[in-house]
Amino acid sequence: MTGMEQSERGRGRPRDRAIDDAALRAARELLVEVGWERLSMVAIAERANVGRPALYRRWPSKTHLVFEAVFAWQDAPTPVLESTSTREWVHRSFAYTAELFNRPEVRAALPGLMASLRDHPDLQSALWKEFGRPGVASLEELLRAEDRPAIDAQAIMTLIIGACMVTSLAGGSPAVTARLPELVAGKEVEGKEKGGGPGKVPRPQR
Repeated sequence: MTGMEQSERGRGRPRDRAIDDAALRAARELLVEVGWERLSMVAIAERANVGRPALYRRWPSKTHLVFEAVFAWQDAPTPVLESTSTREWVHRSFAYTAELFNRPEVRAALPGLMASLRDHPDLQSALWKEFGRPGVASLEELLRAEDRPAIDAQAIMTLIIGACMVTSLAGGSPAVTARLPELVAGKEVEGKEKGGGPGKVPRPQR
């Protein structure tokens, strides 16, 4: 992840991608095997067969390393950005986000990682930059094309991420989970009238 390369770049040293890949793979494996609490930089270094200094040159903390290990979506464009309608965007966003949060390593990391993010505003910014902002921008473009600019795209994104995160953490009925995309697409996005009828999510006043 581009945001995670600051430490190494600050020292002016080229990164060995093989070390990165080994460490990230080790972190994902260990998250599933031992969980967030027992995961350590020492254990990751041993599993990846790299030195701890090499890890700390790349990631200043376990939180930073795990963040990149579980949220490395930017390596390939998501299908969400290829949507041609708001309804398609909502369904693709739910599918992509649910798949992400249901990966074993993400489910293992999520409780501890979310708590730790409160102390790392740089990772909060990276989360929005890499995941939230591109999706919101693509939805806003679709809404403008469909003459529905009054709908708050960021609120829709928040609904989707929140629903998928709760489902990942707490579980839930598959039948209920399957209904969520259409509930959001039908009630929050489409509504009954263009430009802000019932079911719209109004934009906050600034």
